[in-house]
Amino acid sequence: MGRERTPRHRDRQTRRRTLGTARTATMRTATVMIPTGDPYPAYRALREQHPVYWDGDLEAFLVTSYAEASTVLRGPGWSSDPNRNPALAARFDRAELGNQALRTTLLTMDPPDHTRLRRLLAPPFTPRAIDALHPRITAVVKAALADFGTAGEADVIADIGYPIPLAVMCELLDVDIEGAQLLRTETPKLVGILEFDPDEEAVLAAEEATASLALHLLPILGDRRVRPGEDLASQLLRLGDGSDEPGGGALDGDALGHDALGHDALGLDEVLATCILLLTAGHETTANLIGNGVLTLMEHPDQLHLLQGDPALVEPAIEEILRFECPAKIVGRTNLTDRQLGGQTIRAGQRVLVLLGAANRDPGQFRDPERFDITRDPAPHLAFGGGPHFCLGAALSRAEAQETLRQLLPLLTEWRLAPQAPAWRVSDTFRALEKLHLVSPAG
Repeated sequence: MGRERTPRHRDRQTRRRTLGTARTATMRTATVMIPTGDPYPAYRALREQHPVYWDGDLEAFLVTSYAEASTVLRGPGWSSDPNRNPALAARFDRAELGNQALRTTLLTMDPPDHTRLRRLLAPPFTPRAIDALHPRITAVVKAALADFGTAGEADVIADIGYPIPLAVMCELLDVDIEGAQLLRTETPKLVGILEFDPDEEAVLAAEEATASLALHLLPILGDRRVRPGEDLASQLLRLGDGSDEPGGGALDGDALGHDALGHDALGLDEVLATCILLLTAGHETTANLIGNGVLTLMEHPDQLHLLQGDPALVEPAIEEILRFECPAKIVGRTNLTDRQLGGQTIRAGQRVLVLLGAANRDPGQFRDPERFDITRDPAPHLAFGGGPHFCLGAALSRAEAQETLRQLLPLLTEWRLAPQAPAWRVSDTFRALEKLHLVSPAG
């Protein structure tokens, strides 16, 4: 495979045509086409011929090996801030959404801002905290599955993949019926902004959805700050606000995230941005995990039967699904200092894209990586990223997927994949099914 060490300048129109073509069926690179349906042969070719490859069409280095991916995700000197890369900064400046909704979340922050916000947000998302939510998650999944497949056919994505994580968020935020309906309507519109290079329509839709959610959520957050409950929003508002001390409370504080006594505190805008982030990236990841998991098990009946015979394998099964069919495709970083990586010279300011699905099937890290095996010895996959930006909601996503699979297993006994092929969504960022139809023998 040829190597380009110097980026080729392309104007925005040319790059947009390239990515526009890519979105019809593939992610296009300078040398290979990465199909939406089965990207793994292309991943393997890239990884074997060069683990770090400069792609002129995407104007970024593609990282496909586990070792180099871990270096980028876990090591110092890699930035998530879009302002560090001129092309990304231009992308985020196309709409106020980039300045407000995404730039105040963990996704686009570097230390020390990221360190501070991550520390404040962490308590409600620890494994212990998520364990305490298990009865509520169980109830949500049970309700969602009550009518599953009663007509003899089902679409896993529409019937459970998207509804379950959204219903869990509605439960955790304790929103009213109007709010729940708004979340169901607006949340899908937010996902487009997370694409590698979203088009204007996606940016506008996400901006409008953000404004709509903010109009509804801000009064709720204001009320929860005055009259807190046990919901997630109330917990976030209490974090670090000093409200347990006389005179405490971030409402009396400054604009820098300190309360009246000088404690570090979450601002209302940060809580709102976190809620929107959970509704966007968190919801999407869990929905994809559920859909990809059901498809993978149906395509590997030996593993499905093994799991149905031993439900104790649910947790390792979810980890193997995360490795084998990672819900996210790419994680982007901007390099901050000239360095060598995988035989390539990467200059400060250049963009790096970690292809998670490729890294998670690297034979240098995983034995027989193309085999789906729910009894596989545990090995640290990269589905939730790594290092300082390891997914904040990983424990919640795992809990939702595990409980969904646990309750769904008995229902899958007599079901099979429908004759029509599963429909993969055309996306640069997510490994996601558009539809996944199942039928029962009686259907």
